[in-house]
Amino acid sequence: MDRRTVMKAVGGTALAVALAGCSDLLQEEDDPIEDAEVPDEPIEAGLQTFLEGAPAVLGVQAQYGAETAVRRINDNGGIADRQVDLEVVEEGEEALENYQQFVDDGMDVTFGPISSGNHEAMVPEINDQGVINVATDGTVTTLYEEDHPPEDNQYSFRFQNHDVMEALAAAIEAVELLGEDEIDTYAGINPGYAFGFDEQEIFAAGIEQLAGAELAYEGFPDLGTDDMSTHIEEVNSEEPDVLFSSCWGGDATLLLEQGHGAGMFDNVELLVGPVLYGSANDLSEDLTDGPIRAGSRNFYWDQPDTERWSPGEELLEEVQDEYGVLPTAHFMSGYGAVTAWATAAEKAVRLLGRWPEQDELAEILTNHGFFTPAGYHTIGPDHQGYSNAHFGELAWSDEYDAAVIEDVNVYAAKNVSPPQGQTSLDWIESW
Repeated sequence: MDRRTVMKAVGGTALAVALAGCSDLLQEEDDPIEDAEVPDEPIEAGLQTFLEGAPAVLGVQAQYGAETAVRRINDNGGIADRQVDLEVVEEGEEALENYQQFVDDGMDVTFGPISSGNHEAMVPEINDQGVINVATDGTVTTLYEEDHPPEDNQYSFRFQNHDVMEALAAAIEAVELLGEDEIDTYAGINPGYAFGFDEQEIFAAGIEQLAGAELAYEGFPDLGTDDMSTHIEEVNSEEPDVLFSSCWGGDATLLLEQGHGAGMFDNVELLVGPVLYGSANDLSEDLTDGPIRAGSRNFYWDQPDTERWSPGEELLEEVQDEYGVLPTAHFMSGYGAVTAWATAAEKAVRLLGRWPEQDELAEILTNHGFFTPAGYHTIGPDHQGYSNAHFGELAWSDEYDAAVIEDVNVYAAKNVSPPQGQTSLDWIESW
């Protein structure tokens, strides 16, 4: 594929090419925006994410991703010649207040949050204020399917895959690995708030439809708990064929630590964890032992293989040099949220010949397609991001001195999410 063809595929502009990770295609003469009426001052953007405590395992990755995207934007001339200033604040339990403060401070766009509960609280205010928010995460499925359908939602968007895509991929992964006739029972240990309830409900629907399995146990420890032993004891007692857990951050690490200590992996055939790999940089080698399949949402840094995929290789090197970590899916949450908005904003300027109003940019973001080093993404008519979903065997790499996933399976969005207009549970139950 020649340079012209690749440039056209990723959007045809220096900004789109840089954010896609194809920097070797950039040349001095790349298509500047001429004669467009745009403000002289920088774009003011705000990101809220978890910077402290156990949730920071994911939140700081989102910060790194957003910063990397902003750095690439600014190094390549900005958005319609406007640089981006990014302010990052602690999400905590003040997500709604953070968004309101961003609006009061005159932000042009906001990004985040990580938490599904926080995201649910924000959406009505986002639509009242009329300042676009592109969520990095906050992936509860019912948010845009039922609570805030397209006709009631103008300014709230989400980049990362929503829960149905990873919970259903986990169910398919279990069936593909063990066989539907070998799965009689399943259990779940999931965080006790909107995200964990949503993930467990969807996984249960999927595994029951695919394998006819019966629920043996489900438990919902508090987010940030310091003890999961009661739930692990229940799993050991029931000995389910498959254990599903959407625990994340420090909770995921704790589950693996206490599970290994209590012999849990002798009592289950398989653990599937859709966000387990989000804790990759905090896992020790001994925690990767056992029958564990880990999800990595819409991005795994070595898929496609970095030896064959230069955008992935370039991103990996940049992240390791800048931050000293392996990028996880939550890195891509931050990177992709910024990229979605930036490429849509540039598209709007080209179409309008001026900087867009919030409602005009929201219209451009809807059904917007763009590239990152993770591949191609779309923001659907429901304002939900759609990308591939990744699952693989949790393992250890001596080369990186960190957890990796091997034998990676990639699930297309259309195979793990319902058609537009259908709810996930209704779709699964119709199989």
